Parts: sequence; C-alpha cells; structure tokens
Amino acid sequence: MINADTRICCLIGDPVEHSLSPLVHNAGYQALGINYAYVSFRVSDIRQAVEGLRGLDIRGASVTIPHKTSAMKYLDRLDPLAERIGAVNTIVNDDGVLTGYNTDGDGAIKALEEVTTLEGKKAVLVGAGGAALAIAFGLKARGVKLVVLNRTGAKARELAQKVGAEGYGGLKLAEIASADILINATPVGMPPETDRSIIPGELLHNRLTVFDIVYNPRETRLLAEARERGRAVVYGDRMFLYQAAKQFELFTGLKGPLKAMESALAQALEGGGNVTNLDRR
Repeated sequence: MINADTRICCLIGDPVEHSLSPLVHNAGYQALGINYAYVSFRVSDIRQAVEGLRGLDIRGASVTIPHKTSAMKYLDRLDPLAERIGAVNTIVNDDGVLTGYNTDGDGAIKALEEVTTLEGKKAVLVGAGGAALAIAFGLKARGVKLVVLNRTGAKARELAQKVGAEGYGGLKLAEIASADILINATPVGMPPETDRSIIPGELLHNRLTVFDIVYNPRETRLLAEARERGRAVVYGDRMFLYQAAKQFELFTGLKGPLKAMESALAQALEGGGNVTNLDRR
C-alpha cells in the first residue's frame, strides 16, 4: 500500500505514455515486498524535472529521450562510465546528491552473453546513437574487435574514435562477412518500418549471432530472417530486462527479481500493448 513512507522512483522523458518501465519495476517491488512505487512523468523542462527529484525526495529516475544528454549538466556526480559515454539513463538520489549512471551497455552485454561468448570476437554495430555508444563501450570492455557502421560517416567515425574502434559511413556491409556478431542499434524494424531490415538477408552467414535492440515487434524482420536461416539471435527485450534490473539495484540496493520482472515484460509483449522502443524505456 502506498503511504507516507513509500519510496518513489520514476521515468522522465517525452513521450512516456507507452513505457514498459512502470510494469517491470513495480512487478519487482511487489515480488520483494518492498515499499516502493514507480511512475512515469512526461517532461519537457529537464532542469525543473531534475530539481524536482531533489525537492520531492524521489529516490531514482530512469531517463529517456530526449533527456539522456541534457540531464547530465544538472547532476552532482557522474558514474565514470556514464561520463565516458556522454549520456545517462539512470539518476540516483542519495539525500539530495544526484548521481547519473548508464545501464544500457550492461543490459546489452548480459543479453549477448546468454547466447555467445564475446572475447576475441568481431562485432559489427550498425547505428551511432546513444544506445549504440553505450553498447560499444561494453563490447570493447569485453575484448571485442568492433566496427561501427552508420549512414552518416562522420557519426560512425566519432563514435568509433571514442571507444577505439573502426568506423565507416555508407553502411559498409562487406564488414559483416568477417564478423561473428551483428547488432542493429537503429530504429529500422520498429513501427512504422516493421517490414524493413537494415541488413539484406543474404549477408547473414552461418557463423553470425544477430542482435536487434528494437523490441517492438519482439521479432523484427532482421531477427526473423536470421532465425529462418538457423542463426543465433538475441532479442531486444533481453537488453531491456537487464538494464532495468540494474536500475532496480541502483534504486533499491537489492538485486532485481528477474523472474518477476521478466514475467511482467513477457505479458506486456504478448498482449501487444504498452510496447515501445528501447530508447523510450
């Protein structure tokens, strides 16, 4: 029951109406029987929202588009990894001291490691946005040889330079032939482009593990074509689950109850409602 002692956590972003985060986090709180509640706030003024976290003693916040970068300058501290990435997706309030974290990379790595080993592998990462950068840092930390592809070459090279990888514009798809892992970190495959794949099916060779961070729909055209060819696949909802579990731990100090959180996520996805892309939490 919500009362004066309830610790509040929240999502801040715009839009937030269809986020899965409240379902997943609240399922975790209920499973552990802790007096927490998680709500969503549609936020246009990020400075006022961050000050509100202090003023209302909100314990923690998930941060989504368009505020992952702009929120940083209003925080007191940054976790070293979040500072290197240049984006936060998590804010923790310790008695008015606000610290920013980024759990996207951690979530992606855990999802990948369920399916394949990483050290010494070559990965091709398609996309150069905030989630791609977090994933790139995680891959490099695991000893992966990384190639970043993006339609805009300058963005690919900028991201690659930050992590010590190779970066190419114009989607240099020939790099996939020698890759062990392919990751789509672009919105291609989510509505309204569910009939599109950014990678031609004939390039999905038999040594390839294919990961799509889009999870609306859960099985994108890219993943469907990979699965039909017998390739190992990694679904975007696994990344979402693990990044949320890490946030849960930062907010509560307790390990996220994965079974309860996974069950809530699966029910939402199966129901076809309240589903969003990863970067919209």
